[in-house]
Formats: sequence, C-alpha cells, structure tokens
Amino acid sequence: MMKDRTQQAGIITIAEFTRFGIKSVIGIVLARLITPAELGSYRQLFLIYTTFSTLMMLGIPQSLLYFLPKLASDEERRQHVGKIMNLSLVLSIVFALGLLGFRGLIASKFSNPQLGFLLLVYAIYPVFMFSSSLYSYVMLGQGDAVASARFTLFSVATDAILILGTALWTRDLKLIVTGVIAAAFFQWLYTRVKLQRYRASFRLDPSFYKKQFAYALPLGLSSIVGMLSIQLDKFVISGFFDPASFAIFSVGAMELPFISILTNSVNSVLLPGISAQSDKTKMSEVFRAAVRKNALFIFPVALICYLFAPQIITLLYTDVYRGAIPFFRIYLGILPLRVATFGIIFMAIGKTRVILFNSIFTLICNLVLNLVLVRHYGMMGAAVATVIMTAISVLLYIGLVRWKYGFIIGRLIPSLALVKTALAVFLAGLACWSILSVTNSAGMQLLAVFIFGSIYLAAAYLIGALLPYDLRTALDFVKGLMAKVLGSRAK
Repeated sequence: MMKDRTQQAGIITIAEFTRFGIKSVIGIVLARLITPAELGSYRQLFLIYTTFSTLMMLGIPQSLLYFLPKLASDEERRQHVGKIMNLSLVLSIVFALGLLGFRGLIASKFSNPQLGFLLLVYAIYPVFMFSSSLYSYVMLGQGDAVASARFTLFSVATDAILILGTALWTRDLKLIVTGVIAAAFFQWLYTRVKLQRYRASFRLDPSFYKKQFAYALPLGLSSIVGMLSIQLDKFVISGFFDPASFAIFSVGAMELPFISILTNSVNSVLLPGISAQSDKTKMSEVFRAAVRKNALFIFPVALICYLFAPQIITLLYTDVYRGAIPFFRIYLGILPLRVATFGIIFMAIGKTRVILFNSIFTLICNLVLNLVLVRHYGMMGAAVATVIMTAISVLLYIGLVRWKYGFIIGRLIPSLALVKTALAVFLAGLACWSILSVTNSAGMQLLAVFIFGSIYLAAAYLIGALLPYDLRTALDFVKGLMAKVLGSRAK
C-alpha cells in the first residue's frame, strides 16, 4: 500500500512538474515580450482568480478526497460527483458575475485602470476552470492517478499552444488573455466529456449538502484564509505600488512552484491513505514517512536556490527583474516548513475547523505585520512578514496536534532523519559556496552544482538520511513508468 501511494504521488508529481515547466516557460517568454507593467496586470488577473476561486469553491474539490474513498458503490460515487459538479457550476457563474460587476472597483483598488477591460474578457474563466478543477480530485479520490496525470498533460499542451502561441504572434496583452480563455475552454471540454457519466439532475438534496458543507465549509474558509495569508503581501503591494513594481515583487516573492507541486501531489494521495486509518499510530507512520521523503528533496533545493538566486532570476527574467532577487531569497525561508503539512492530519480526522481557526488567526496577524513592515521597509517588509507568519502557523499546528488531539510529535516528525538531511545539505552547500566565492564563471558554476549534488547524495547516504529503500523505490518507479510509456506506445 505504501509503495502504491508512492507511485501515485510520483506520477502526479511528474505530471505537475511538466505543468510547472510549461507555465514557467510561458511566464519567462511573457517577461521578454511585454512590459513589466503589462506582466504585472497579467499576474494580477491570476492573483484575483486564485485567491477568490478558493473562497467560492468552499473546499469542495478537496472534500472529494475524503468522501469518495468512503462510498461503497459506483452509483453512490456517480451521484456524489454529479451533485458536486452542479454545485460548482452555480458557484462559477456567481464568481463570473462578481468579476464583471466589481471590475471597476478592483481596477481602482489595484491602481491599475487596464484591469477594468481585462476582467471583462477574463470573467468567463471561472466558468470553465471550476469544472476542470474537479476532474483531478474525482480521479484521485478513486485512486486513478494516471487519469489525473493525463489531464494535466492535456492542460499544459493547450496552454503552451494557445497562450504561448498568441504571445509570440501578437505581443498584445488583451489577445494573450483571450488565449488564456481559449485554453480554459478546451480543458473544460475535455473534463465534460470524461465526466459525462457523473451528471446528475439539478435537484436540491438538503441532507447531502448539509453533510458536504459540514466537512467542506470550514476547510474552504480555512483555504481562503490560508490563501489570503500567502497572497496578502501581493495584495498589499498592489495597493501601495504600481503594476510594474508588483511584477518585480511577484517574480521574487513566491514559493518555488515545484515544491508546492511535490507537497500537493504527496498530500493528494496521502489524505485518502490517512483517512482510511482509525489508529493514530498508523496515521503517524504514514505521515512520518512522507515528511522524511519530502525533506530529502526540499532541503537541498532550498539551499541551492539561495546560492544561485542571482543567476536564476536573471537567467529566467533578464536583468530587468534583478530587483526580485532579495524577495526570492527571503521567500526561500518558507521551504523547510513545507516538509510537513500538518493541516492534512486535521482533514483526515474531520477536524477542519481547527484549520479554519488557525488560518484566521494567521491572516489577522499577517495583515497587521504586513502593514507595519511595508510602511517601514517597503516591499521587503511584506516578504518578511509572510515568512514570519508561516512559521508561527506551523508552530500553532504542532501545539494543537500534540496537546489537543494527543498525537506524539516524535512519531509524526522524524527529527533525527531531518537533522541528518540538513547536515548533508550543509556540507554540500559549504563546498558549493567555497567555489562560488572564488569565481563566478559559467563553467565553475556548473562545477559547483555538480559538486553540491554529488556531496549531498554521498553524505546523505553515508549518514543514513538517504536509505537503500529510497533508492529502490526511485528505481522501481522509473522502471514502472518506463514500462507504462513503452506499453502505451506498443498499443
């Protein structure tokens, strides 16, 4: 079972890494084709959608991972998914109307008149994407990671062709946004065909929605509060600075997308596994294993990105965005905290209100700290405030898990394994820094990366952070993936 979950997480991670790669290429190309002010407007559109779609969806997609594994028959799952699809359609229409009705106010608050027209085009986006966002959760809730991965690959293909193609052809922001809408339409069409058998009549079912919202509403509210906590600095910057400054800040002040891809992929298969357990010891074992494996990847990535921050930013976005380097480095401080997602424990035991209360407290404190630090330290203050409050949120979760719900922290967090991993990363980073401090030539930079990776892997294996089991699992996964690829080609 553990091996199966690892393979599912690996499949999803590879698919999401592909999405990340294409999205990154789109962002990099846009940074070269349009002005920083236009790039700021483009990013603000997605900031608005990402933040408020989380509110409108009310935790419904994530709830599928909790409910679907518990349903006994295919008919029950079909009815459940059909009702959720109907609900998401209603919510998407409300969101679209809200964007249309408040587009002037949003443009004014963001000090960006161009947003008024762009939102007129962009308003249809939620109608397509709400439905599409359910598909992967439906598949994962039924243990079909491959179907979820296929849709991810289809999505990035449409984005690459329509968004990137439009950008290269026209270099016109309005038409680029139209390309975004076209890509969303084709993704919606894909999911409508695939989920056709799940359709249900529009009929009010009070008992169903009562049960659904009892679980999903606290989760949804906590998700929007959590999202606001993460994105709050960007809203503050949008209110205090112009779109060009926002573009520079947003390029740097972000968590590495591929880290969230890893943790989300792991959590999407971890939640059904933990939810199926009734014993805290078994739940802790599943959680602990995921934390250890996450750290093996996240710790070295955080340090190597810190050391090579100037090269990463200027290579991807040119010297125009060099001002984003300090924000990028500050945000890397969040990464070590992402090895463990404690909220998933409360989701698994049905205590989603705990996530909500933690998120509300963190949001309020984050808002106050952002406003104070931005006034004193400018845009840097917003990034620092977000990192500080992320750490406080994790500490609160740890306290609640231990003192209120009786989990043993030592069984949840593999402290010795994390220390070993951190030590291996430190040794590799010290060697890498020694080379970079002497010379910054391109050849020596490549050598520094190679030495970092070699020392990290060797040290991690020798001191027991990287286990033979990890190597066998990785090898088995690659072999299994190659077999599937070759098998699909043979067909």
